Amino acid sequence: MTARPRVAHVTTTPEFVRHILIHDLRRLRERTDATVVSAPGPDLAPIAAEGFSTRTIPIRRKIAPFSDLAAIWTLTRLLRGARVDVVHSYVPKGGLVGQLAGFLARVPARVHSCRGLLYTDDLVWWRRLLYRLTDRLTNGLAHRTIYISRADRDFSVREGLCDAGKARLTGSGIDLTHFDRAAVPAGTAERVRSELGIPAASALLLTVGRFVVDKGFRELATAAASLCAERPDTRLVWVAPVLAGEEGALPDAFVAQMGLSAFVTRLPIQQDIRRLYAAADLLVHPTYREGVPRVLMEAAAMGVPIVASDIPGCREVLTADDMGYLVPPRDALALLGALRLALADPRAAAQRAVRAQASVRKEQDTDRVAERIWQVYEEMLAP
Repeated sequence: MTARPRVAHVTTTPEFVRHILIHDLRRLRERTDATVVSAPGPDLAPIAAEGFSTRTIPIRRKIAPFSDLAAIWTLTRLLRGARVDVVHSYVPKGGLVGQLAGFLARVPARVHSCRGLLYTDDLVWWRRLLYRLTDRLTNGLAHRTIYISRADRDFSVREGLCDAGKARLTGSGIDLTHFDRAAVPAGTAERVRSELGIPAASALLLTVGRFVVDKGFRELATAAASLCAERPDTRLVWVAPVLAGEEGALPDAFVAQMGLSAFVTRLPIQQDIRRLYAAADLLVHPTYREGVPRVLMEAAAMGVPIVASDIPGCREVLTADDMGYLVPPRDALALLGALRLALADPRAAAQRAVRAQASVRKEQDTDRVAERIWQVYEEMLAP
């Protein structure tokens, strides 16, 4: 194995690098020389400031044949010139472009990280076929495919999207020293509520996720309309950005259209999301699909009670029914019932949060995940 392998990390958006991938980059920097490759954007500057090499290619999140071909060509030349040992791709589009370019550049070790599958029940047949073909191509070109979710790995192998011999499960994790309520300064919750104009006695329901249909904001808004009519002191905070090239984004006027302007505060990406976790009474995550949702791991580690969709990705975090409140996705009525239940008995909700916190602290430490990723690199680069 190369003493210090050169690794090109390929993805679509700089936001993904700054807020998710950065944790693995930091923990592997003593073992690898990392180059981050993505579309251009201001979020690359902090990555470069930490000493990581950054390069840009014309890659987009949406299907864009001409742009995609340009991205593959540019990346192929980049990989050849840098003589990388490993190309490591992320997210569906990054995987397709990264693995094709890695193959053309004859990169000796190619790995793709599957952080969630795109398959949902409402997909039209041609999209399902397209995703199946692109997944099979991406995984076929990769020497290894890393899954953070056991359910996604099993589905991919069962459906023939990935060869069982290539599939590796690393799980997902967070920095448990960072997401620790004891590490948040005293009085933070009070200051956050004051800044947002939320009274101390109001129930604060926090949601963190991209402002798209798949994150369940329509169902959440429907449930919230009924909940706020019953409990006018309820307040909702949505950390709900829209990433560049996002599909299925909701309009900025959505909150007003749902009649929730007096109850909902929508915020952009936060530099320190712990402040909001400290102030929240409940984390609500009504998503349709997930790999392993970081927001659930973070909230659980901070001891925040959770209401989430009963889907495989969420059950990777809430592994038992008594760790949170799980509801069917796309079911606004069931979501409303769970919110009522959690708010009616805060003590029971807190007990569930304690059990979820203990589980996350035992199983989902990002240091362990980074070590498993390194083991995949070693396996591929072994003589």
